[in-house]
Amino acid sequence: MHEFRELTEKEKEQARPHVPKHVSESSLLRCTNGKCRRWQQRGNYGVGGTLPEPG
Repeated sequence: MHEFRELTEKEKEQARPHVPKHVSESSLLRCTNGKCRRWQQRGNYGVGGTLPEPG
């Protein structure tokens, strides 16, 4: 099981184009396991994606 934290403002900007309109940005979380770039809605694995490589 992975630990999650709230998205930073920069991460929210990157995820925003992929977030359905009915989902609040405050409910988005980011995986904290090493190099994991997964983000998802709290309690809903079906709403989520992968953040771009840092660069």
